[in-house]
Amino acid sequence: MEPKNFFKRNCNVYHIVGMLLGAAFAAIYWAKAGHLSDNVLKNSPILMPLWGVLVGYITFDFIFNAKNRKNESENE
Repeated sequence: MEPKNFFKRNCNVYHIVGMLLGAAFAAIYWAKAGHLSDNVLKNSPILMPLWGVLVGYITFDFIFNAKNRKNESENE
């Protein structure tokens, strides 16, 4: 698989928005409550936004793929 096609398919506007929102919400959560925790993930100002990026990507990927499947089923 060519890298251009891979990124075109797996990193579109929906994914980027999801990653940005996930990182923003994770950073806000860390600032409000996470830094007081004993949990390693919640206590780290680096790991928490990375976790938010991952969760945001996966969430918006599900939304994007569901939207594409709905459009494909309507076209058939």
